[in-house]
Amino acid sequence: MQAGLIRGFLFDLHGVIADSWQYHLASWQAIAVELKIPWTTKLTQMLPGMSRRDSLITILASVNRQAEFDEDQLLAVTDHENELYRQFVAQMTPANRLPGITAFLDELQVANYPLALASASTNAPAEIERLGLRPVFTKIVAAADLSASKPAPDVYLAAAKLIDQSPQRCVALEDTVTGVQAAKAAGCLTIGINVKQLPGADGMLSTTADLSLAAVQRVLGLPTV
Repeated sequence: MQAGLIRGFLFDLHGVIADSWQYHLASWQAIAVELKIPWTTKLTQMLPGMSRRDSLITILASVNRQAEFDEDQLLAVTDHENELYRQFVAQMTPANRLPGITAFLDELQVANYPLALASASTNAPAEIERLGLRPVFTKIVAAADLSASKPAPDVYLAAAKLIDQSPQRCVALEDTVTGVQAAKAAGCLTIGINVKQLPGADGMLSTTADLSLAAVQRVLGLPTV
């Protein structure tokens, strides 16, 4: 793909735009305490990018307790986690934007690229509002309407549709393995943002502070314009 054929940018939220994973981590750790389940480094590494239900199943499975909960009980716990998380969201401000994100979004807007938020979180609109980015992200995937969460491609297919572009002409920005899998399954050119290599990503940047149009073109091997 040539640089001129990039027609839009699709953004994950947690770990790409905002430093909000810390809040999910805190709420899940609180749930683990309530359930008397020891928290481990492995859980911290596994949960990013997972749906709320999958996160709970993973926590329960870490101590082989998943069979103790029926669907209604699982829903009650995930709803509780969401309430805890929303309390954290209420404290968010533009200061929670990750380094370099504001300048990169400004650059994309000046270049007239359409943008969409490809988050599977039902809290995404509230978070974008708290971050002061509602004028930038007028296109946000309705997470409640998705039939499958990441690593399924649904959220990226929906995001590309919101900006009337084919996924193959969109650059997706992700920070997790499951997120990269979702974006690639949708057909997007995908940049992973992580100090560790994310398998399947078309290009990597170690931090959001490195984001720019020139950096996107460089890591994707595209000619500069």
